[in-house]
Amino acid sequence: MTTRAVIYARQSLDRSGEGAAVDRQTADCRHMAERRGWTVTDTITDNDLSASTGKVRPGYQRLLEAMRAGSLDVVVVWHVDRLTRRLVDLEEVIALCERTGVRLATVTGDLDLSTDTGRMLARILASVARGEVERKGARQRSANAQRAQAGRMGWTRRPFGYDRDDAGQVIVVAKEAAGLKDAAAAVLDGSTLAAAARQLDDRGLTTTARKPWNVTSLRRALLNPRYAGRVTYNGVDVTAGQWPVILDADTQDQLTEVLRDVGRRVQQGTDPKFLLSGLALCGRCGQVMFASPMGAKGKRWMAYRCLGCYIARRQDLVDEVVTAVVLARLSMPDAVNVLSRTEDVSALREEAGELRQRRDDLAALLADGLLSATAVRERSQKLTDQLRELEGRITAALGESPAASLASAEDVAAAWDAMPLRDRKRALSLLLTVTILPVGKGRPFTPDSVQIDWVQA
Repeated sequence: MTTRAVIYARQSLDRSGEGAAVDRQTADCRHMAERRGWTVTDTITDNDLSASTGKVRPGYQRLLEAMRAGSLDVVVVWHVDRLTRRLVDLEEVIALCERTGVRLATVTGDLDLSTDTGRMLARILASVARGEVERKGARQRSANAQRAQAGRMGWTRRPFGYDRDDAGQVIVVAKEAAGLKDAAAAVLDGSTLAAAARQLDDRGLTTTARKPWNVTSLRRALLNPRYAGRVTYNGVDVTAGQWPVILDADTQDQLTEVLRDVGRRVQQGTDPKFLLSGLALCGRCGQVMFASPMGAKGKRWMAYRCLGCYIARRQDLVDEVVTAVVLARLSMPDAVNVLSRTEDVSALREEAGELRQRRDDLAALLADGLLSATAVRERSQKLTDQLRELEGRITAALGESPAASLASAEDVAAAWDAMPLRDRKRALSLLLTVTILPVGKGRPFTPDSVQIDWVQA
């Protein structure tokens, strides 16, 4: 009787993008199957995917479905840690093998999951693999922190504009650096990010992932502190870097003002669809939240979701609360007080520069051991919040504000309804900050979970 074998291969990080490690695993597994006289009916791979994070691996899920369907007799892997590094996943594999009679064979030594000894050995191997992941992670985090404090640049993929010489020193890639500078100059001169991205593509300059530039990738590059010679770690500005600067600090400060202007952001690409997408903040980690579909079992709805810690709230309910509050406040006789500012833009920019310097000085306190990393992170976040408020005031002072037209309207609700969504978003960004608070899993929505802080006049 023919023994049907399915090969499964996986590697966590494919630096070259060529899948060489997966190919080697597959070749070894195929040789083993040939020696045993098994017929390989399928080869399933997950390249550049970790087995320790719990994220979905498409190939692994397809393998489990094949096991449930009874379409194979034996799973062949190079080592058990290629299949799973988590005990919870291993228990699922063991249960499937017991229920279906599927065997597990490894190039490094067979495991018989039908026996208690085989199951115990598999669990030991999975525990050892998990321990290796945790120890590797701890070592990596320690090394990253030391590298950041020493002002050294580290990367997984080569950053655009930089490379290393034969001695391992960071050097500038002239063509790429020139392209980035020209893109920055174009944006500051009023060009759109889309046009600047096309300019890079027309010059034959792709990202280091060998992909064309787009609005998102270019914006991320222009705002990356690395190009101004700054080292960040876990979102905290740590110290000055020991590498050549491509975009000087003044240029990047101006880019920050321009590219974080909500009025500009919403003009890129298609018209915006959701009022607070890209504006609302997560009450747990402080990241910006975006609208995305959620739901299950045939029920789907839009929600504002944090991509960092996965807090989510119904988009329509949050919009309803914020809209009601804004219209109520702007309908009051003293609504003009919300907008009454006589701004000195030069003074605001000077104040913003001082805040950035205070944020930079935190690095020295961290390096000298006078502040912990947690304290530095908290103080840096407070300074960043103050900078965001200043940047909003600068934006309001430099251009016409849709918030002013709302406050001066005879019928605020009618003016709001007639206003394009792009202008509503800009008005909100100038008037207030919306923070969506965590309330616990499964708790129903309440208006109290939406925190609204008015920008002080």
